[in-house]
Amino acid sequence: MQEQLQRALAAQQRRDFDQAESLFLELLSQSSGHPVILAHYASLLCATRRARQALPYFKRAIEALPQEQNLLKQAVQMALQLSEHALAADWLSRLIALVGDQPALLEQLAGTQIAGHDEANALHTIKKLLKVSPQNANAQNLKGLALCRLGESEKGYKCFQKSVQLNPGNLGALRNLIIYGKGRKEALLDQIMPQLPQHLNQPGLDAVSKMNIAYILAMYLEKKKPTDSFQYLKMANSLNRQQYQYRHADTLALFVNLAKAFDESFIAHAKQHALQESAPIFILGMPRSGTTLIEQILSSHSRVEAEGEIEDLRKAFEAEGNALFPPEDIEQRVDAGVRVLKAYLTNVGERRSGTHFTDKMPYNFMLVGLIASLLPNARIIHCTRDPLETCYSIYKQNFSGSHAYSNDLEELGKYFNAYQSLMDIWGKRFPNQIYEANYEALINNSDQEIRSLLAFCELDLEPACLAFYKNKRAVRTASVAQVRQPLYKDAIKASSAFSEELLPLREVLQSGDGGDLG
Repeated sequence: MQEQLQRALAAQQRRDFDQAESLFLELLSQSSGHPVILAHYASLLCATRRARQALPYFKRAIEALPQEQNLLKQAVQMALQLSEHALAADWLSRLIALVGDQPALLEQLAGTQIAGHDEANALHTIKKLLKVSPQNANAQNLKGLALCRLGESEKGYKCFQKSVQLNPGNLGALRNLIIYGKGRKEALLDQIMPQLPQHLNQPGLDAVSKMNIAYILAMYLEKKKPTDSFQYLKMANSLNRQQYQYRHADTLALFVNLAKAFDESFIAHAKQHALQESAPIFILGMPRSGTTLIEQILSSHSRVEAEGEIEDLRKAFEAEGNALFPPEDIEQRVDAGVRVLKAYLTNVGERRSGTHFTDKMPYNFMLVGLIASLLPNARIIHCTRDPLETCYSIYKQNFSGSHAYSNDLEELGKYFNAYQSLMDIWGKRFPNQIYEANYEALINNSDQEIRSLLAFCELDLEPACLAFYKNKRAVRTASVAQVRQPLYKDAIKASSAFSEELLPLREVLQSGDGGDLG
């Protein structure tokens, strides 16, 4: 066995991955639980871009070899790549228990916990980090972010200030000062920001740093110098776009297939298999359309818990592969849909205790056909906003994750048109199951709109829903600063200062280009 293992490792070393995999699989057939072989095979899967497949092998290897530091380090990187934040945090904690409270590991753990929506434990980790590294600027920035998400905005803001004082070049802290400052006068920013443009031409500056600087300058100058702001915004988006592969044709193909999958035939067959669960309230639409605001209002109700932008439905859907799509048998497709939603409800049910919960993943708009067919008692709230304002707000965000359509004005407009077409299809197929929550209407007549929203969800009016900005729940999206204050009208025509710059976007939106789903 040792000789064959060495041959497999040698094959992997010379990048003969097919030969290495064949040898590893043969070894595993002889000794399926051998931790060293499991670890090496997991490493091979990662090297061949199959991190998701590597996950169970890493788990089994770590169970058998819990003190192998290199194994834990590699597993952590793989888990982070897959956005398996809870798992990465667990393995980081084990690694720290082995090697002690090293600042770099504690900082990574705190960041991972925040990414995994575990702000309370992140604050405990940051406390340890500051004990061993009291002048750590990143620790202060992470502490501020955790506090702001938990509703302690003023305490969080002071942490951002301290972070910038410790390290004026901390781009994350500068960005957070702008976001959470909500337009307040800040001497630190006025001192540092005029120096940032010269850093853009710094020799050897990597593209990601250049992109982040440009985004920060665009945010800072948006109301001070709109023309300069948009030039930086365009630069940032251009650099961001270079990181992604995106083809609008792929988006159209996906939306067409989804519309075909949940057609009238599927809807008819689904009726006798529908689940009766009424707990979910799906808040969906385009990003930056008011989904966070709607969740803030609803989660202020005593019977509603906020889950935020969760990925449980997407993961359950993807686990079924193509089982929900034609040409599979209609009964098999419906059965697959039932499995998806049962898995979804089980996963979310393990976390919640309230009567209702909100799922505000905007991209669930793609799966309205599945939700409305097989969860007829769930509430579906479609958030809408002026198309140009929606798209401009998306364009100026430095999103993390998969928003590759958002960095080019024409691609962004085409994506919006395709989304609109898909929602039109769902609206015709499920005319009484989708509630439109319009951002502008909510801003202009908040009392009546909130009452109508609650009525659709069959929830009694509670005063807390009208004073939603006092809700101290954790908020983790780009709208966190806005939903901590009463409704304001500043964002209704935020794009008006950029009429000329946004002309390519406006022309695509007006033409409907890219929205034909056949």
